[in-house]
Amino acid sequence: MRKWGHLKPIRLENSEFKTDLGKGNFIFVGSSTDDWAAAIPDDWILKTLDYCDTFENQYLFQSKNPSRILEFSDHPVFRRSVVCTTIESNRFYPDVMNNSPKIEERVKAMAEIATKGIPVYVTCEPLMQFDLSDLVGMLKECKPKQVNIGRNSRRDVSIPEPTADEVMALKAEIELFTKVEVKKNANIWMK
Repeated sequence: MRKWGHLKPIRLENSEFKTDLGKGNFIFVGSSTDDWAAAIPDDWILKTLDYCDTFENQYLFQSKNPSRILEFSDHPVFRRSVVCTTIESNRFYPDVMNNSPKIEERVKAMAEIATKGIPVYVTCEPLMQFDLSDLVGMLKECKPKQVNIGRNSRRDVSIPEPTADEVMALKAEIELFTKVEVKKNANIWMK
């Protein structure tokens, strides 16, 4: 599935189902789109999962709509997959997050996915202003193996960023229960 900008409608790229995915690889499936968005037909998702399952690889499935992943989480490919979602803040910013499922829904779905024994990761990117205890509580509820922290990488969108001290406090709290990976674009906060 590919989506290039907002010019063309999303489509299933059938030629990708001829690609030899090899074996022993760790593959980020759908890195340039959200394969789990509400507009994606179920049969596209199932075809993708079935195809991935024919290869001996591990997969990363990331979505802002992990409730949709939960619907398919009994598929055999998830026995060797990782699921990730984005949680940018505990606060809702309508100018930036208006098309995304509610943060609380993402947290609930990730917690359920984790109870199925599927490793989960959370990406806080772009990290926006937050309330420390609330965001930490949400992240902890997801039971992540790792939390990634990153800054806004889109120059055309302005977001309310936290201060370096706030990010350092967040990182310290998260490290009490899981691994934290600070993305290169967020190193400015770590000085």
